[in-house]
Amino acid sequence: MSPFAGEGRAEVTDPGGLISVDRWRELILGDLPALDAIELRIQDALGLVLAEPVESDEAVPSFANSAMDGYAVRVDDVAGAGVDDPVELRIAGEVRAGASELTAVGPGSAVAIMTGAPLPPGAEAVVPVESTSAGASGRIRIHRAARKGDHVRGVGEDVSPGQQLLPAGHRIRPADVGLLAAIGRSRVHVRPAPRVVILSTGDELVPLEQRPEPGRIRDANGPMLGALVRQAGGLPYSAGIVRDDRKAMMYAFDSNLGHADLLIATGGVSAGAYDHVQEVIGKLGKVRAEKVAVKPGMPQVYGRIGTTPVFGLPGNPVSSFVSFELFVRPAIRALQGRADVARPQVTARLTRAVSAPAHKRTFVRVRLKREAGRWTAEPGSSQGSHVLTSLVRADGLADIPEEVTSLAVGDEVTVHLLVDT
Repeated sequence: MSPFAGEGRAEVTDPGGLISVDRWRELILGDLPALDAIELRIQDALGLVLAEPVESDEAVPSFANSAMDGYAVRVDDVAGAGVDDPVELRIAGEVRAGASELTAVGPGSAVAIMTGAPLPPGAEAVVPVESTSAGASGRIRIHRAARKGDHVRGVGEDVSPGQQLLPAGHRIRPADVGLLAAIGRSRVHVRPAPRVVILSTGDELVPLEQRPEPGRIRDANGPMLGALVRQAGGLPYSAGIVRDDRKAMMYAFDSNLGHADLLIATGGVSAGAYDHVQEVIGKLGKVRAEKVAVKPGMPQVYGRIGTTPVFGLPGNPVSSFVSFELFVRPAIRALQGRADVARPQVTARLTRAVSAPAHKRTFVRVRLKREAGRWTAEPGSSQGSHVLTSLVRADGLADIPEEVTSLAVGDEVTVHLLVDT
């Protein structure tokens, strides 16, 4: 058994030994590998990021067509038309959407046309059906003049050949799928959703389906982290529970690397005699452990085994949750090629005074409310790192800087929204 001892200080944590939240995140993001692009059907690419720009080989529309149900006409023939002084034209034919045989519009004639139908030869504009009335047999009255191009969708009006439509780095949305389909692009190259393996470590853990014996607890972190991974755009894979044993942990890490773009271990990262995560990662690859100036979640481990990034997060559920939000979620987003790695933020006024430890950036669970056009933030009554209900009741995390140890009612704070975007 390894020695289990502290450093004999009056202070539990030496401020000089802390690394800032921003610096730790910067080190992690700077170390991430790039995932190879994959080709997917556009229907399967929703939410993923383009690895290369998309240009069109075609014009959209590819033919001039009507934007309205009405009559295709020559401009000169309807130049004098008015509401009370209509022009009467001969109906030469009809064009439906999808038609291939078109009746030409000659002098003194009009062709009935449906929305989306090709503009017939000789036609210069479309008069909406609402601006017409029935004339003598086989004729139509036009009650408004028209300018060239009225209610006509021109060739290339939406997209022209060679036009760049979507840049590399763009995240595909439903409208983009429609546009890609319109230009005949059925497949695109995108950054894949990272495969994220989750290990829960600890002799005290049992699967959630099992009733724990005295001294044991259900594994809440594994399912919670899996949900967070999915929300961040990754594909979670549970590797189950691993005992506090070096060999068992070594095998669990090594056997799961083949299908992981990123690996998360929760628990076993502090100063306990059975906290082996840092040592095991170090034996398999490279590792760095730091005390981050944050509450909750001070002990953090990050490393690489081969090309796979590996995170060691604290075992307390709130500490694990906050650590994921600050460090793992940005990494998963970055692996996807996304620029929006951070949660959206709002400024809110506190409804209750809060205190925070010196030298640590503190994230307080708060419930948000909109009052008189402003946000208010109510801190939860319990901020313990083991209290999962405090997360369930929270809309966001109020960010209190390291140099601030207390805030009064009405003071403003930045709140990181716990919403899916």
